[in-house]
Amino acid sequence: MSNTTVHLYQHLIEKFSNYSIEELIQLNNETVKGKGWGSAKATFRTAIITAFSRKGIDLSQIISKDDGFTTVKSVPVRLEDNTLVPLAY
Repeated sequence: MSNTTVHLYQHLIEKFSNYSIEELIQLNNETVKGKGWGSAKATFRTAIITAFSRKGIDLSQIISKDDGFTTVKSVPVRLEDNTLVPLAY
């Protein structure tokens, strides 16, 4: 990560800590539907996922680990029993 990216990520983490879970879900869903952005979008989405994690939300339905690589599905989600669940398209 570049220095600028690190600063953006830290800024977003701080900002998102004040968001409600519902606001984070809405932000996530808008973000994954948008096209483009490049690395800034990836940083933004990573900060959203981190905010969910810090609020104690179960991410197991959208995160998988395979051969040492962690993959986060880029999908709209909803909250069900404290777990983020991918929405059907």
